[in-house]
Amino acid sequence: MGPEPWVTARFWSLVRLVDTPSDASPGNGRLVASGVVASVRPFRALTYDRELAGPLSGVVSPPYDVISPEEREGYLAASDHNAVRLILPGTDYDDVAGLMADWLAAGVITRADAPVMIAWTQTFDLGDGVLRERRTILGAVGLEPYENRVVRPHERTHAGPKEDRLRLTRAVRTNLSPVFSMYPDAEGAVWSAAAVSGPPETEVRDGEGTLHQFWTIDDPARCAAVAAALADRWLLIADGHHRYETALAYQAEQREAGNNDADAPWNYVMMGLTALDDPGLVVLPTHRLLGEWREGCVDAFSRTELPGPGELGAALAATDPAVPSFGLVRAGSAELLTLPPAEGDSPGERLDVAVLERNVFLAGYDRDQAELAHDGVLTYTKDAAEAWRMAQDGEIAAGFILRPIPKPDVAAVSEAGETMPQKSTYFFPKLLTGIAFHPLFDE
Repeated sequence: MGPEPWVTARFWSLVRLVDTPSDASPGNGRLVASGVVASVRPFRALTYDRELAGPLSGVVSPPYDVISPEEREGYLAASDHNAVRLILPGTDYDDVAGLMADWLAAGVITRADAPVMIAWTQTFDLGDGVLRERRTILGAVGLEPYENRVVRPHERTHAGPKEDRLRLTRAVRTNLSPVFSMYPDAEGAVWSAAAVSGPPETEVRDGEGTLHQFWTIDDPARCAAVAAALADRWLLIADGHHRYETALAYQAEQREAGNNDADAPWNYVMMGLTALDDPGLVVLPTHRLLGEWREGCVDAFSRTELPGPGELGAALAATDPAVPSFGLVRAGSAELLTLPPAEGDSPGERLDVAVLERNVFLAGYDRDQAELAHDGVLTYTKDAAEAWRMAQDGEIAAGFILRPIPKPDVAAVSEAGETMPQKSTYFFPKLLTGIAFHPLFDE
């Protein structure tokens, strides 16, 4: 079977692509009544010396959790100083600490003379010919437990990745990759406070084709203005839940060891901050792939057979967003599955991903998503075309094609104090690792 029209877009995620402003979410995003506010400050960033490290394109990489083994080999080959050697070293973490110490001693990585923030834009095309730009401020954000509702999660985490990242953090005493978070800002006050102007100081185009451009903010007054504009807003983690919780664990270890300096860098974590209302903020789905099929697992759903993936895409686009729906692809078949929403469901319970987990995985397989993934039955892809191909080639038993989650729904789940199943969202593009590192040690 030849490729259908639906596969021409990069992720086939333009169906009902979410550009809805976040003012549809509960409240106005302010924390005035809570008594606890977000603390955002500049930091003395560690950055690559361009002459000694080589071109920026050779040393940066995506976050560790989206790099395939094949891609890792490519980044290793790109440069002896590529950041993947720090975040996915394939060696003992004490060796990583030694490598970073060597780079610092040789001047490959240098420390800024004064605290800075970084303004960062990402210009990209999802495959529909439309250029989008996402605007981000990179800074250091004060660590807060989730119960304070200042920094909020939207997805569940698992213990294994956190323990792995904690071991790495202990060794290098550095935040290597930024957490990516969103904040409500319909008026655009934060980006305006950054006062970004003129040509970028540097830029790089990544392997996905995204153009990244950067401006250093070293003026204390501008940094203070950004911090003030963010101070009474909540921050919702988009990517990097494990990295944030690792930072909390490292902070707890330091305090238990008697290190109680409130101004110490380990009380902060490096974070990229983007307005929830930014028109370039795109939320894509992550599709589910099953290695085994249980008969009867989708009997609770209304099922509509369709001729192929193109028609499935059109059907998903036309389905009422309030009705839990997703596609099912198997060898030679494509179906639309729908289930009327249950009265009284919370914002988190009525999401497509939650209905899939509750009514298919738990009901049909007696395991949740995490258990299925641990057992090797469930894997993921951001590319619906790949799910279709794998189903037709017999590489998987079935694929579930999900719709993007609207940005206001992401905020509403957070406002309700709920979390989503892991990998419910795919925020594109990713923030690169290697633009700056946040040291957790003194000189």
